Amino acid sequence: MTVAQLEQFLAAQRTAHTNDGATEQQLRSVELAERLTELTLDRLKAQYQPGEETVLELDVLADLSAFLDPPANEIPEQDPLAEAEQQTMIAAATDFVTGTLKRLPDFLATRTTRSFEDVPVFTADNSFQSGMHQMGTFVRQVAFRNGREFATDADPADGAANSHGAPAAVLNSSGEFGPILATIMTDSEHGSIGFVRWEQISGGVAAVFRYDVPKEAAHYEIKFCCAWNSAKEAFETYDGTPAYHGTITLDPSSGAILGLTLEAEFDNLNEPPQFGLLVRYGAVEIEGKSLTCPLSSAVIVRSTQTARKRVWDVVHVNDMRFTDYRRFGSTSRVLANTPAR
Repeated sequence: MTVAQLEQFLAAQRTAHTNDGATEQQLRSVELAERLTELTLDRLKAQYQPGEETVLELDVLADLSAFLDPPANEIPEQDPLAEAEQQTMIAAATDFVTGTLKRLPDFLATRTTRSFEDVPVFTADNSFQSGMHQMGTFVRQVAFRNGREFATDADPADGAANSHGAPAAVLNSSGEFGPILATIMTDSEHGSIGFVRWEQISGGVAAVFRYDVPKEAAHYEIKFCCAWNSAKEAFETYDGTPAYHGTITLDPSSGAILGLTLEAEFDNLNEPPQFGLLVRYGAVEIEGKSLTCPLSSAVIVRSTQTARKRVWDVVHVNDMRFTDYRRFGSTSRVLANTPAR
């Protein structure tokens, strides 16, 4: 389905007064052929005012389509950047990562993770149901101190098993507050990076660069469970630094990074899954100061699974939102000549 067809679907659902649950059920089986951009997603929500369940499915569709090109009519018609302009912008982005993000103050944020999966569910009559559905919501506090990121509590989804006897996908990510960006910018120096297109954003246009990092230069570590190994007829975990590629979206005037995508290129798994990460950045206010921090991120794993003598395509998604930013610290007051109690 194209983004235009998705909008036609939402318009038809509203005209027919279809309830939220029925609309959400139909969206479960939709796969987009182009990217549902943040700008368009916000417009569709405001214009058609879908229900809460439909909004969740639209968010997941946006996550899953983040690695595709946007619709042609959403790409601004501007001249591409010359080589010298590209180098200037990349240098500005590097300065942003090594300077601005490293000077972030200590702070706390709340990370809300919504977990989704599309895995066949078998019924008593040996039929099955499929479609993207929510598995749960998990909330944890994230602390950023001395340039490092810490999770203050464990995610209850870790190590769990799903209803099919297979290990649940553990898709936690970390490093959104700077380390991921620093790794990509450093690794890209030993790979390649170049301008690919302009992109419409709220309030103007952004520059999108594609980067490619070979395995020998890769330092982004990926750990996940689990990929199906048909040769062993078992699930296996992965822990390594594969080759990867993706895009970085930049503010052309400042070099500030507005978003990134990352796709891994596994070469040592029997049936390699598709692993994708995306992060969206924006301005947040902490103690009256406007700072660039993550607003949302997502981790996506597509893989195959054998069950009931069939091979199934399965998808796991963790959609994360960062909110409630506040300064990490304490205050004290010294009182002189105060009578003891």
